[in-house]
Amino acid sequence: MTTFLLRRSVEKAFQLDEQPSNLSLNPSKPLHSNPPYISSAVDDVMYIVNQVVERSLATSQRPVVSCVLPSVTRVLDSDFIGMIQRKMRDESYPKAVIQNTLPPENTVIAFLVLINDLDVGCDYVRRIVQPWIETYEGSGSRMENAGISSKSLGSLYPFEGDALAAAKALKSLQQSFEAKALELISDGIYVVFKNVMKPRLRPLLSDAFRDIDYQMNEDGHEESERLAEDDVRSDHVANDGAQHRFQRGWDALTKPIARICTSGNFERLLTTTVSYLADVLERRIWSYYGRVNEYGAIRLERDIRGLVNIVVRGSRYGLRDAFARCSQICLVMNMEEDEWVETKTSTELGVDRLEDFEWKLDTNERVRARAMVQSRKDFIL
Repeated sequence: MTTFLLRRSVEKAFQLDEQPSNLSLNPSKPLHSNPPYISSAVDDVMYIVNQVVERSLATSQRPVVSCVLPSVTRVLDSDFIGMIQRKMRDESYPKAVIQNTLPPENTVIAFLVLINDLDVGCDYVRRIVQPWIETYEGSGSRMENAGISSKSLGSLYPFEGDALAAAKALKSLQQSFEAKALELISDGIYVVFKNVMKPRLRPLLSDAFRDIDYQMNEDGHEESERLAEDDVRSDHVANDGAQHRFQRGWDALTKPIARICTSGNFERLLTTTVSYLADVLERRIWSYYGRVNEYGAIRLERDIRGLVNIVVRGSRYGLRDAFARCSQICLVMNMEEDEWVETKTSTELGVDRLEDFEWKLDTNERVRARAMVQSRKDFIL
């Protein structure tokens, strides 16, 4: 009976499903609803799940709990997640209508909302289950405002074995749902990256480094340093530099997506995007081999550092690790000659001169990075 009720409830919820209205990827257009942007089916289904879980636990009957909670798990996994998966695959898959163009805006938004449904669904299940687990484990935590009963498993199930069985069933419900939902979220995030983000990253970097010359004379270097100091004082980047063009392109790429996604989904998408961006940026740095002089190497390092700072804005310092190889190429390029000799000698002796520093570049790559500067190329090779 419980399985039938849940399945009919999920089916009805998706039949009456309403998407959030007036969503747009255009940052200049206001959003008239409040985040998170999810479909109405999530609230409806999770309300029923909460009621079923509460009532089954309130019976204080171990056989009831052992029967009902696995049924809830099966229905959520097969019907709720299954329905979202089918919608993602058949109705809202973000693919370009014309080759070499981006998917339609309404399709991208619908797909992002479905991924949000899964992320918020995980949060709902966590809020349904965790208060019961916490009371059983003796934390005393309550979530009265979430509509959870204040009764503890210990009071409903005085026998330790019964309380333990109920707690295990609740944990199994949460873990099973989260595992399947997160797997589908991961697949969805990759689709958004592949079809929406990835096609725009190479053009973004090409535009950022357009007409940038890293073979500078002393006058050009001094002018570049002066502009950099002015940027630091005024807390902005020069309008005609690589950093400014990258920031403009990066904001145009990420901000429209960020305004629709939940924070968790956006962080997942950003992690995937930054990993690919770091690879593309590294290949671009290597492409300057023999086309950089000592002054240009200083400017290149400053530009790379500025790009990384733009990406990790908002305390996303963990993303900086993705650019470790790029940073180390620039580090080797700009080492003083005595530093480089000492580093190279230490490596040959198997002793790391730089303590607490993990090289991402192997020995050959460091030699290659050092040879990128035009004046050193023939000497090193």
